[in-house]
Amino acid sequence: MEKKQNRRKLLKKLKNRYRLLIINETNFQEKTSLSLTPFNVLLIGSAGLLLFSLISWGIYALFPSVKDYAPGYGQTFDGKMKNEVLKKISTLENELVMANKRETAMKQIINGEEVTGYDIPYKADKSRDVELDINDTKAEGERVKNANNKIEKAKEKEAKQNENNRPMVNAGSSEDYENQDLLGNEFIFFTPLNGSIDESFNNRTHPAVDIMPNTDESVKAAMDGTVIFNGWTPDFGYIISLQHQNNWLSIYKFNAAVYKETGSFVKAGETIGITGYTDKDNPKKRLRFELWHNGIAVNPLNYIVF
Repeated sequence: MEKKQNRRKLLKKLKNRYRLLIINETNFQEKTSLSLTPFNVLLIGSAGLLLFSLISWGIYALFPSVKDYAPGYGQTFDGKMKNEVLKKISTLENELVMANKRETAMKQIINGEEVTGYDIPYKADKSRDVELDINDTKAEGERVKNANNKIEKAKEKEAKQNENNRPMVNAGSSEDYENQDLLGNEFIFFTPLNGSIDESFNNRTHPAVDIMPNTDESVKAAMDGTVIFNGWTPDFGYIISLQHQNNWLSIYKFNAAVYKETGSFVKAGETIGITGYTDKDNPKKRLRFELWHNGIAVNPLNYIVF
């Protein structure tokens, strides 16, 4: 009996009518009213929820790709894999575009055309962070030191030439570069590695200088520029090449490791590698440093004090 009475009371409450009034607060004038019962409210809410479910199901059925944007669907294994694949495809497309631009720049360099390091696509390198403030301070000190040494050498050379009454040779060929005025170039180079010279420059047999470090030391960039080559070879270990302004090119060989990726922009004095590569043919640790201008190998000793 009590259960039946409770059911009757519940049904009576569901059928009780309530009026919803919308009143203007300023003058309390009734704008509109609506007669509702709890049963009608439940019925309208259920119908709306059912209609929303049917519409959602229809959208998912007609457009399956929409599921990837819905909360929860994109977090499934297939959704994550699809997102990762799309990101990798986008990254590879960007790298392919940059590689094509770098290849074009390399062809221009080989043909002797005017190319600067800033014309080559820039690629940010976050693989190895270097404290640039410390390197910048060291770079400024080395620049001043190199400049003073360069001026002293130029004065000595000019004095000898005045004694012999021999005019300066204009730069043009590889032989001319060896005798050109040290102050004829407006750039100041950073010393890539301090050490003793094991083998000097020879434009025919050895277009580079070999610097012997005391220990495994870091290799610095000679000037601001862009990395155009970074790779390992069985003859020279890790090699890294930098393209600089005014068609200058610097090459660093016999590295045990290099710290910059192809396309990375580096500043003068910034660490780009470390010495220490040896093999049966080259048992001594060294840095083979090459300096090229307009496609001609020049003597680095005319520009840098090691």
